[in-house]
Amino acid sequence: MPQVALVQPLAEEPAQQQDTRSREALVEALRAIIGRLQMDADKRVNMRQEVERRWIDDLRQLRGRYDDKTTKDLQAAKKSTLFINQTLPKTNACEARLSDMMFPTDDKNWGIRPTPVPELTQGASEAVAQTEALVAEANEVTKADPAQAVGLAKQAQQVADIAGQLKRRLDEAKKRADAMQDEIEDQLIECSYSISAREVIQDACKVGTGIMKGPVGATDRVRRTWGQEEGSNVFRLKMGSDPRPAYYRTDYWSFFPDTDARSMADVTSIFERHIWTEKDLRTLAKQPGFDRDAIRRLLTAASMAALPTYLTELRAITGENQATTEKRYIGWEYRGPLTAEDMRTLCQCLDRTDIAGDFDEVDPLDEINVVLWFCNGEVLKFGLGHMDSGESIYSVYNLEKDDSSIWGYGIPFMMRDSQKALSGAWRMMMDNSGLSSGPQIEIDRSVIDPADGEWVLTPRKIWLRKAEAPAGKTGITPHDIESHQPELQAIILLAKQFIDEETSVSVLAQGEQGTRTTQTASGMALLMNAVNVVFRRFVKNFDDDLTVPCLRRLYDWNMQFSDKEHIKGDFQVDARGTSVLLVREIQSQNLMVLANLTSHPVLGILLQASPILRKLAQSMMIPADEIVKSDEDIKRMMDAMAKAPQEDPAAKLKFATEQMRSNTALQIAQLNRDTEMMKLAEARNMKLEDIQAILARERIKADSGERKLAVEVAVEQRMGAAGAGSGGYVSNPGKPGKKRGKGSGGSIP
Repeated sequence: MPQVALVQPLAEEPAQQQDTRSREALVEALRAIIGRLQMDADKRVNMRQEVERRWIDDLRQLRGRYDDKTTKDLQAAKKSTLFINQTLPKTNACEARLSDMMFPTDDKNWGIRPTPVPELTQGASEAVAQTEALVAEANEVTKADPAQAVGLAKQAQQVADIAGQLKRRLDEAKKRADAMQDEIEDQLIECSYSISAREVIQDACKVGTGIMKGPVGATDRVRRTWGQEEGSNVFRLKMGSDPRPAYYRTDYWSFFPDTDARSMADVTSIFERHIWTEKDLRTLAKQPGFDRDAIRRLLTAASMAALPTYLTELRAITGENQATTEKRYIGWEYRGPLTAEDMRTLCQCLDRTDIAGDFDEVDPLDEINVVLWFCNGEVLKFGLGHMDSGESIYSVYNLEKDDSSIWGYGIPFMMRDSQKALSGAWRMMMDNSGLSSGPQIEIDRSVIDPADGEWVLTPRKIWLRKAEAPAGKTGITPHDIESHQPELQAIILLAKQFIDEETSVSVLAQGEQGTRTTQTASGMALLMNAVNVVFRRFVKNFDDDLTVPCLRRLYDWNMQFSDKEHIKGDFQVDARGTSVLLVREIQSQNLMVLANLTSHPVLGILLQASPILRKLAQSMMIPADEIVKSDEDIKRMMDAMAKAPQEDPAAKLKFATEQMRSNTALQIAQLNRDTEMMKLAEARNMKLEDIQAILARERIKADSGERKLAVEVAVEQRMGAAGAGSGGYVSNPGKPGKKRGKGSGGSIP
């Protein structure tokens, strides 16, 4: 027994030590993975310093401020520090124009269409044509060879069945595409996609780059719900997962893709920086998927870091020059590939047994994309990329692309030199205006002395001439400084012209007319079309870089996660920013032409009036449903018109003929009247205007008499109805002078 007691501890101790060493090795391996990712993130931050310096200059210029060195130099030289800011209105004009075109209130800049529609349409058309040909051939050979006609009829029926199948497939594809489009539109409205997209456009106009993130779904989006505790009247706030996808604007300061990437197609991994307070971490702990113990350790250690330097510089631009000592938790969200060995280590350390078995045998051709949140060596969240397509959930939009970098250029950068020239000329004009506003005074102290003893020029000041001063010598001599405002103004105007050309945002795009603006509608349409040429390129970049990738990812998300089978199919995203929304001015005029053609006796029957009117209302930014009748109302109206008794065409033609004859007679009478008036004017040596004035006065008298007669007739009729009268009479063409009761004996002629 003693021997067994001695052997048992010796057998257990190596197993415990081995398990401890294995656990420590896993922890060290986990720290190595997080440390490697942290080093990669810090490297990307350091390598982007030059780009961030350019962004600071863009934002400082946007706010109309000089850098600290320039301000100090101007103040030391006692020069003007004014800044004539043309950057802000140009940037705002570009942003407003793009936002208005890409996200109007009555239309959308995208659509969903099924990919096999052209093939199905062509196949159905060919099948219908083949069926008609077989039927015609069968009809021709029916009398000559009935057996052959029966065979042709069977072939025609088979082809007709194929055509029917293709038609049903075509209808089903369109139906599913419409259902998918409605589903996506509802999801975009729910997550306020248009608001985030406008923020992306604003970022792109300011610094040249805007980033959109999405779709993020059940594991990334939080739904707040209030629930009642069982058996009590107490309600508690619960943080749960929201299955609806969402899109968010990502801060360009916190977005760190591969440093050598030139576009999103070249990006393999992305770091997104998060700056958290203690309250933010406590909120994260309530969200699904985050490690509460790791967040608890972070809060216990209180290992916060200093804020990034760009925040201090941004505060200085807005006038908050005070230094800050605030500290925050700096966390990172990594989305990119990891090796199979790293995945196994993470799964073992984080107890992710649900996915641990997926990495035992991994093909080198397979890429393992992960989502990893970490902060100060702690893993806060870990999981696989949720998109089966493997596509990045980030989209980058550049206003003006840079061929060597993923970061584009905004309006401030494009007009930087011209803005410097403009501000420099403005400062020189202010300095010159100050100097030339009054003369420079030369005072000879050997000639005069101030009566008050102060050598300062003031109004009505007395100066005493010295007795020993030479005769004829002036004690005060003014010297005028020449003004150069016309030359400096020419520089300012030239700089503004360069700004318009460099940014491609002319005064027309800002709502101003300009100096050579045409006054005709067609001329204005041509000018606006010319202005829109560059905006077409901006909008096309938006379609290619943001609209199509974001909508394609949302389509993939619905195909992968949605439980609505009736919306699924082979579809394609149709970006319509340039083809529909940008050319509304020209579309409006073309639609007006088509609307006028609806009354054409030949072409009118070939046009659909209601769709033209709806499109015309949309081009004018007016909701079509509010002013155009629905198809059901139009159908009911047409049915009512069809049931109504029809007018006799012969009577209608006779009425039109009589009306034309009357109009012709009236025109002839008018011509005869004008001719007689001219003859009368010539006979009496009077001007035609004098005769017209005489006729106008006579017409006024006649009208006054008619009104007076009408009033008295009405009075007489009212008195007659009451059984009394005024005693006068109203002349009657049939019976002149007929008495109308007793009265004063007067008469109405």
